[in-house]
Amino acid sequence: MVSKTRASVDDDALTAIHIREHTEPPAGIKGGFRLSLVSGQWWWSPGVFELHGFDPAARPPARPSTRLLLARRHPADRGAFIAAWRHLLTDGGVAAIRYRIIGIDGRVRPVFVMAYLDEITGRGPRFVTGMMQSEDAGGAPTEPRSLPQQNVDPPA
Repeated sequence: MVSKTRASVDDDALTAIHIREHTEPPAGIKGGFRLSLVSGQWWWSPGVFELHGFDPAARPPARPSTRLLLARRHPADRGAFIAAWRHLLTDGGVAAIRYRIIGIDGRVRPVFVMAYLDEITGRGPRFVTGMMQSEDAGGAPTEPRSLPQQNVDPPA
């Protein structure tokens, strides 16, 4: 049996960790996105533009699109990204993946992305909604500023 004093110390330590984890802002840039499966139109928050190397204060910094999203993936991560995307669209649920974005500013940013299908009752999935967050404080400008053109069809 755990003594009352020992249990309260453990509870206090756990509470302190919980408060720290849920009140300290996470490192890196974060943002949200939404894709209409009906129209193909994307919406990106300012953070998603920033993760892709755009100045979020510029209006509009770029037009979000599936082509732009795929073009900015690190070439070594593109296959896993497309596989996760197709799995989400086929099986539903939640997709979570880590990959790298090569921003138009030349910075490589490792990101964590979670997305899910938004369904309207009786009408099936209508949107993909998600969030992404960089896993570093900005990335290093070690990659080239432009990527070789690749013919990648957007996931259906």
